[in-house]
Amino acid sequence: MSSAPKTESDRTPATGRARSAPTLPGGRQARRKAETRQRLLDAARTLFATRGYDATRPQDIAREADLATGTFYLHFADKHEAFLAFIEVAAEELMGVIRRRAVGATRFEERLGSALEGLFDFAESQPGVLSAAFADAAVIAAVVPSGASLRDRLADSLARGLQHDMDRGEVAPDYDARVIAHGIVGMIDAACVHGASHATSRAELISNVTRFCARALAVEGRPPTEAQTR
Repeated sequence: MSSAPKTESDRTPATGRARSAPTLPGGRQARRKAETRQRLLDAARTLFATRGYDATRPQDIAREADLATGTFYLHFADKHEAFLAFIEVAAEELMGVIRRRAVGATRFEERLGSALEGLFDFAESQPGVLSAAFADAAVIAAVVPSGASLRDRLADSLARGLQHDMDRGEVAPDYDARVIAHGIVGMIDAACVHGASHATSRAELISNVTRFCARALAVEGRPPTEAQTR
């Protein structure tokens, strides 16, 4: 049986063609999609920071965002992808804090000290985020591509600074900047864990790590700086 003919009210005034179902304008639809994704990211950040990676499930993230679990999968393929997005945002925020702290620092030990100050600033203003983003090495290796982890990003930034200082003759040139940078990041992580469990002050921890690294990388025969001798 044929359907009823279209009435004038079902046709557009200009063309007389049948009206289509109403849809959101492109810009409004894109904004709504971005807002939903941000709600999921905020929820993931909260849960990763308070529960950790292993104890957080996609349905937990959706529930925290007050959204259906199916909505989570419209924006992320799985929990791994949500974790990568979380790290991406956390890394950008942390590196921004470190860059602002490092303004005016010219020598290696000054930049390293500034980076540590920025690290502590971020950790204090965003409880749990750094520990979640660093996570356990085995977890990171399983879900985060090489070079994308927060450790890798910090080490890459430090390596660029080290190489710059090597080229200027301010740091001993017979090192691989990337190897040393990753070693320093690992040492900072371990020192922070130790400091937290032994009530080491922020100033004492930063001073010890900075002076140790500056002395270890000093050019032979070059007089120590004031920071290295404190």
